[in-house]
Amino acid sequence: MADFNIGETVICSVEVKDDDGAYKDPSTSMKIMVSQTKPDTTIKVASTDMTKDSTGKYHYDVQTTKWGKGNYQVIYTATDSTRITIEKNTFELV
Repeated sequence: MADFNIGETVICSVEVKDDDGAYKDPSTSMKIMVSQTKPDTTIKVASTDMTKDSTGKYHYDVQTTKWGKGNYQVIYTATDSTRITIEKNTFELV
């Protein structure tokens, strides 16, 4: 789990690949959701589109200026027609 200071921009990034390992864009959407998990459970970023950097590479800048100390979970959801792939990550604000 990475640590960040309150007020820092947390750059959340994800890569999407096909079964052969080549970078691929999901045909339907690439979304992110961020929620605080400790001390309370609160959704901070509702499901929203990520920024495409290049084929299969996406990022989202999380602004933490008004957030509190604690643990946060990031959920990436790639939707490719009817195929949904979810990846999770965590970070802590100190």
